Amino acid sequence: MICPFLKETQVKYCRSSSIRVLIPLAQPSPAEERCSSENYPLCPVFRTQPEARAASSGKCPFLDESLMQYCGAAPVAKLVPYSESLLSRCGNDGHRYCELYLQMSHPLPPPETADGIPMPIELGYSANHMWVDAGANGACHVGIDAFLGRVLGRAQRIAFASRKGRHRPTAVVTAGGLDHEITPPFALELTDSNLYLRANPERLTGEPYTRGWLFAGVPEPGALDGLLRGERARQWMESEVRRIHEFLQRLPSPAGPRAADGGMFSPGLAQSIERDQMFALCQEFFSPWRDQEPRP
Repeated sequence: MICPFLKETQVKYCRSSSIRVLIPLAQPSPAEERCSSENYPLCPVFRTQPEARAASSGKCPFLDESLMQYCGAAPVAKLVPYSESLLSRCGNDGHRYCELYLQMSHPLPPPETADGIPMPIELGYSANHMWVDAGANGACHVGIDAFLGRVLGRAQRIAFASRKGRHRPTAVVTAGGLDHEITPPFALELTDSNLYLRANPERLTGEPYTRGWLFAGVPEPGALDGLLRGERARQWMESEVRRIHEFLQRLPSPAGPRAADGGMFSPGLAQSIERDQMFALCQEFFSPWRDQEPRP
């Protein structure tokens, strides 16, 4: 599915000019334009071409046309060749994570919840609380789920430790004064990281399923087979909520606020429990080396 804001236009340009100026055909031609009139032999660029000769069509033989595409949501239209736009997120499911698309599109309905934890049921979930949205072209977006976001609370800083290539990408998130490494449990041919989060780190936990995505790339065949989906994912999330309550009850008192009204653990545990307690919690719930098959 392509982005609804992706538009097309036919343009003309001078093939011999050192600076390529793209002029939409729908735009009225200026009165002094020579390219598409019989006056094109007067053009200084035309006369510098050794192969220049008169054309029978009455327009310059160096005047070419091409199909271009551009983003209708962008304040300034940037024309790109039709073939190149198909390689970008505009021409596939990845457009749903574009900043401009999220700003211009209608708000999505609230996702389903599992024991109070929002979790869009169409996504896949890994054992270390990361979500994966795989597109029809094999590429996917990866982020943290709302469970991990609730534990971290407000993210203060985000740094990306990975460059493009095939590996397990890593983001270092600072929350509660501690640095937390977040890594998916599978390798990606990394094509993009959400660098906007460096300026707006609070999006990671405030909008984990949209603007808070972390990585985009292509996983190896079969790498996503162990993810939980649908009803099975919801049951697993409910069991994770029970397990974290049991984990917190085992901590020595006082260990800060642990439960909010209604029984849900308080947001921002990273800021309210001791450093060694947070380390043990991360090892138990969020390690990328946990079994890929999440606990039921």
